[in-house]
Amino acid sequence: MIQFVPSAVSIDSEILSLLEFISRSQGELSAYKRNIQYDVHIESVAAVDAVHFSTKIEGNPLSRDQVTLALQSNKKIHASKRALWEVLNYSRVRRSVREWSLKEKPFSEDWILEHHTELLKGIVKGRLRGFYREAQCAVKDSKTNAILYMAPEWRDVLHLMKGLLSWLRKQLKSKASPLLVAGQFHFEFVTIHPFMDGNGRLARLLTNGILMSKGYDVERYAALEKQHELNRSEYYRALHTLQGNNFYDIPPHQDIRSWIVYWLNCLRQTYDEAKSRVLDPAIDVHALPLRSTDDRLLKAQALFNRHQKLRASDYADLMGMGRTQAVADLNRFVEAGILKRIGGGRSTVYQILKKKERALERK
Repeated sequence: MIQFVPSAVSIDSEILSLLEFISRSQGELSAYKRNIQYDVHIESVAAVDAVHFSTKIEGNPLSRDQVTLALQSNKKIHASKRALWEVLNYSRVRRSVREWSLKEKPFSEDWILEHHTELLKGIVKGRLRGFYREAQCAVKDSKTNAILYMAPEWRDVLHLMKGLLSWLRKQLKSKASPLLVAGQFHFEFVTIHPFMDGNGRLARLLTNGILMSKGYDVERYAALEKQHELNRSEYYRALHTLQGNNFYDIPPHQDIRSWIVYWLNCLRQTYDEAKSRVLDPAIDVHALPLRSTDDRLLKAQALFNRHQKLRASDYADLMGMGRTQAVADLNRFVEAGILKRIGGGRSTVYQILKKKERALERK
């Protein structure tokens, strides 16, 4: 009976440099003291990014703004049931994976099967949710329908997954870098392809959980999923180059250095984005002429961090308010030296001032 054989990873100066950068960046994020309310809003931006970009990889048609609205329980959008279930499920499972990791619950089959059950809620029924697949599965080109990769036979999945989870637990107990372990787990999981649907989304969620369990909490501030989507062609190329056409043709102990370099670079870019939000936020919460508990204007910070420039009508739509209130909010930011007006009348645009620009405005 087939057994799980972990891939090999050759460590070189490039990988060591990436590991050092990521570890140092995590230290900077952990050490920096921030306003708690502002942290909440950074996390909300990261959460929407994670949901939007991870489901987009798999073909979800919702825009980022639609995902934002879908995650607000009091908002309704026009979309297919499947599209809505995908984003709502991803958001819920993302929180569950984080809680699982922070509670230091074991990385067991329950960890995988319970989260798969929730990830596919409302999308598939019966043994297609929360059970390893019971049929052959092939990864196909979405445009040509040509088979790109033939996953292992379903009868081998249970033993391969038991081996993968045993390897994961041993690695995390050893002195192995959790960054390397997480990256390799992602590759091994999608290569085994244990489910008929949801493998990519679940791999990205579980990988975040591994990182979180070892103190790498970058997902609070930026989404690794975003980098995979922005580098989608490279994401698939990095996988398929090593997977080949058939699972059973993959050489034992194959060196997956190229995938690890790709994955670590995505994580590096995620930390870059996190640090730009946390260590040098575009809007300084302490400069606002309002109470730190004023949730509406704190939410506005997240919008301007993302969009940089908005018209009053855009701001009103995104915030779900009338234009009069929107203009009043924006004027408070202008008075605080945080935004500047461009143009006049209804064509006025409000643009963020960077820290250096704000310093010059105040002189």
